[in-house]
Amino acid sequence: MKLADFGFIEGINEIIAVTRNEDGSLNTAPIGIIVEDCNSTLARARLFRSHTRENVKRDKVMYANVIWDAEIFALASFQDLEQDYFESLEPPVLKNALSWCKFRAMLRGAYADLELVDGKVLRKDVRAVNRGFNAVIEALVHATRYVILKDENKKRELKERILYYYEIAKKCGRDKEKKAFEIILEKIH
Repeated sequence: MKLADFGFIEGINEIIAVTRNEDGSLNTAPIGIIVEDCNSTLARARLFRSHTRENVKRDKVMYANVIWDAEIFALASFQDLEQDYFESLEPPVLKNALSWCKFRAMLRGAYADLELVDGKVLRKDVRAVNRGFNAVIEALVHATRYVILKDENKKRELKERILYYYEIAKKCGRDKEKKAFEIILEKIH
């Protein structure tokens, strides 16, 4: 069992992380998993102050769902996904996930060291790169920062970047990407 078996490649792999809150409810958030060697079981993720970080600190477990759904990425960026978005709660697996992984997670400074301990490939989809999907992911990085910043100049700069990616998604994306941008634009206006 290695990271590559579940769709991970070298670099930063955007996934939906699932952890458990103290009350047992599910916490969901897009996270970039940093992979240096996809033929290993080791990776890491930068975890900012968040519920995800607190849950990893307490439980030392993080699940990753590999999924190609821009709307799910957008929703999970701003809220925890309800149970009806999942095909399984134990382990927590999103509907239409291509694979899921369970990681043992240990915080080390701003990062969590991740060790793959379990997982399953659910679907083998062949996909070409879609610029609209990629634009949503890039815009979400900026949008999640936009909503927490106070500095109006930095917010204006981030908004310009988001709108740049919006134009790409409108031109190159599917309906899912356009719906994802509706969520993003609602959060930044």
